[in-house]
Amino acid sequence: MYYLNIPGRLKQRKARKEEEKGDECQMTQREANTLCEGAPIDVSNNISKVFAFIMTCVFYSPIVPLGIPICGVGLILIYYSYKYMLLRVHKMPEMFGDLMATFFASFMPFILLTWCIAYVIFVSEINNTYADTFNENYKDDAGGKTASTKDLDND
Repeated sequence: MYYLNIPGRLKQRKARKEEEKGDECQMTQREANTLCEGAPIDVSNNISKVFAFIMTCVFYSPIVPLGIPICGVGLILIYYSYKYMLLRVHKMPEMFGDLMATFFASFMPFILLTWCIAYVIFVSEINNTYADTFNENYKDDAGGKTASTKDLDND
C-alpha cells in the first residue's frame, strides 16, 4: 500500500498542475510545502504493532519453531520499510517523550513469561491429544509391556 501511495501521488499531480501554471500560480510557499510533505506517521501505533508482532511470534514458537527466525527477518523488513517511509514518504513525526519507549522496553521481560505459558499450553495439549496413541505404539515396541512394568521386570 505504501508503494502505491495514492494520496502522495494525488499531491504530486496537484503540485505538477500548479508548476505548469508558471507565473500565474497563486499558491503560497506554505501551501507548496504542504503539498510536498507526506501524511503524518503514528509512531506509537507502529511501536505497538511491532511489539504485538514479536509477542505473536514468541507465543506460537513452541508449535512453529521457525517463528523466531521469521520474526527476526520480519523485524529487519519492518525496520527498513519504516526507515524508508520516514525518509521518503511521511513528514517528520512530532516528538514524544521517552515514556513509550521505556514502557515497551520494560515490558520486554514478559516475553519470557509469554513463551513459558505458550510452551506449557501447547505441549500439554499435544501430550493430551497423542498420549494414548503414543502409549499403544510404545507398548507394541516394548513387547507388550508398558514402561513401568518393563522397569519392574529389570529390577
